[in-house]
Amino acid sequence: MTGGRWWRAVGSVALLALLAWVGFEIGRAGTDVEVPRAVGPDTLTGGAIQGKRIDRREWSLDFDTLTMSPDGTQATIAHVRDGRLHRAGKPDVLMKADGVTINTVSNDLFITGPVSFREQIAPGRVRTFKSVGARYQGAARTLELDHAATITDGSATVTVQEAKVDFRTGQVDLGRIEGVKPGTKG
Repeated sequence: MTGGRWWRAVGSVALLALLAWVGFEIGRAGTDVEVPRAVGPDTLTGGAIQGKRIDRREWSLDFDTLTMSPDGTQATIAHVRDGRLHRAGKPDVLMKADGVTINTVSNDLFITGPVSFREQIAPGRVRTFKSVGARYQGAARTLELDHAATITDGSATVTVQEAKVDFRTGQVDLGRIEGVKPGTKG
């Protein structure tokens, strides 16, 4: 073999080795990347959760089961045993509900099931709200009862189509009213 032929043979072998190596690497590409597993919701059994405003506590809920969405923006609670809507300088509004969905970004509560709220207006004077659903807007500190609601204040009971309660001012806006005066037949 002459010098030129020998270099051609060596070059051909080197070229084939290079092409084989490139082909191997292309075929292997991506196999070392780990595919992340799908993240599901997290579930907690029995506990308490609270929302806060910049100035102080906003609400707290004792629950049986809490399911947090994978992105953490929504929590769904089953069976709120002891819920509290905190009011500055006033007693907490007590709440019980079958279910609550929390928007963790806005601190709004979407309340379902039979739901009841108990508000102490003055010493010895309690007002209750009962409905099948409500929404508490954390920033505005308002409770919207967008279903028929029964409101009891002392011995007086009023059923309204809807109601909106502003816990900062104490103002209550009522929808269409059906009422029974104490001592009369309904």
